[in-house]
Amino acid sequence: MSGRKTTIRNERGATIALVAVSLTALMGMGALAIDLSMLMKARSDAQRAADAAALAGASAYLGAKPFDAVADARERAFEYAARNYVAGTYIDTTGRVTTTTGTRSVSTSSEAVVVVIPDSEKVRVVIRRTGVATFFGRVLGFGTVPVSAKAAAVAATVGAGKCVKPFAIPDVWADADDDVDMANNRLEDFAKGKGKGEQWEWDPGVDNYTRYGSPTGTPTGLGSSYRNCSNCYYKDDNGSPPALYWDDYGRPIVLKKSNPHGTITPSFFQPWVLPGSDPGAADYRDNIVTCSNVEVKMNVEYTSDAAADTSSYDNKPGNMIGPTKQGMDSLISLDPQACWADAPDPNHVGYRRGSVMRREGQNGACNIPYPDWESSPRVAYVPLFDPSLADNGRTKLKFNNLAVIFIEDQKNRHEPVIGRFLYFAKGTSEGEVAGSLIKKLRLVE
Repeated sequence: MSGRKTTIRNERGATIALVAVSLTALMGMGALAIDLSMLMKARSDAQRAADAAALAGASAYLGAKPFDAVADARERAFEYAARNYVAGTYIDTTGRVTTTTGTRSVSTSSEAVVVVIPDSEKVRVVIRRTGVATFFGRVLGFGTVPVSAKAAAVAATVGAGKCVKPFAIPDVWADADDDVDMANNRLEDFAKGKGKGEQWEWDPGVDNYTRYGSPTGTPTGLGSSYRNCSNCYYKDDNGSPPALYWDDYGRPIVLKKSNPHGTITPSFFQPWVLPGSDPGAADYRDNIVTCSNVEVKMNVEYTSDAAADTSSYDNKPGNMIGPTKQGMDSLISLDPQACWADAPDPNHVGYRRGSVMRREGQNGACNIPYPDWESSPRVAYVPLFDPSLADNGRTKLKFNNLAVIFIEDQKNRHEPVIGRFLYFAKGTSEGEVAGSLIKKLRLVE
C-alpha cells in the first residue's frame, strides 16, 4: 500500500512540473504574440507614413512641370512623413543630406529617405525606425527590432476630368501670318479687353499646331515653352515691355469671346454644351456657376443632344452675352474676394508668374495669402482642342487636354471671360487617350 501512495505522489509531482513547463511555454508564446503584434502595428504605421509622404511628394507634379517641382516634391514628402508616427513616436526628419545624380535627387534624414525622380514624375519614400522596443523579446536578447517600409507614387497622365466649364478653348497654335510678334504671342492683350493686340485666324496649310506633351513636332499648345523668349524687344503703347509668362503659367487666356471680330472663325464664341445638358441658356448658365459632375473624356465622341456616343462634343452657336454675364456674376459671388496677383517670376528674369490670392474687402489690395485656393469655385477646368477643328456656327469638337484655370471677374457683359492658365487638371479616370495636362496620383510601389 505504501508503494502505491508513493507512486501517486510522484505522479502529482510530475503533473505539477508539466503544468509549470506548459504555462511557461504558453506565457512565452503569448509574450511573443504581443511583441509580434506591436511590431506589425509599427510596420503598418511606417507603411501608412510612406504612402502618405509619397503621394504628397508626387502631388507637386500637379502644379508644376516635373523638373520645376523637384524641391517642392521633396519638401512635401518630408512634411507628410514628419506628420506621421511609428510605434507612438513621430518620424524624425531632421539632419537631411541631399545628393543629386543627373535629374534624380536623394535626400536622407534620420528616419526618412525621399527620392525624387522627375523623369518619370515619381517620388519614392523609405521610412525606417532602427529600433522598436519589445516587451518580452529582451529576455531573449532582442530589446529592439528595426522596422521599415517603402512606397512610391507618380502623377500619371490620364484621359478624363470633372468640374469642366462650358467654354471650349482652341489651344494655342503658331499663327504664321497674324502673329506679328511670334516670340511674345500677345494673347493677353485681347484678354484684357483693350481691343488691341493681334487678331488670330486659323489658316489651313499655313498655320501649325502641336499640343503640349506631344512626342513629335514642336509643341505650341498651352504649357509648352513655345512662347518663352529670352530677348524680346517689343514695347507696348506705354513703352513698357510685354507681360511674358514662362511656359504660359499665369497667362491670361480668353475663355469666352464677346467681340465678333476677335473670334477664331465667324460666330465661334467658344461656349459649348456639356454632355447631358440642355442646349438652352439655363443649363449653360448653371454650368458656369456649378462644378459639373459630368466626366469629360479626351478624344471620345459624344453628342450634346443624346445619350449615345455617336458624335463629338458640340459647341453652342451664338454669342450668349446675357446668360454668360448672369452665370459669371453668380460664380464670382461665391468667392468675391479671390483675385489674381500678378508678380515677377523669381526664377526667370523679365517674366511674370503670380498666384491666386484674396482681397481685404471689395476694393482692397490683392495681397492676402489663399492657401486653399484650389478649392475656390473660381478654379475649374476648361477643355482644349485642335484649332483646326474650329468652323463656322455649330462645330463638332474632340478635346485633347484639360487645363486648370482661375476665372477672373467679368466687368461688363461686352468683355470677354478671362482665365489664368495654371497647368495641370486633376484627372478622374484612365481613358484610352491621356491628356498631357490631366494627371492623377497613383501609388505604384
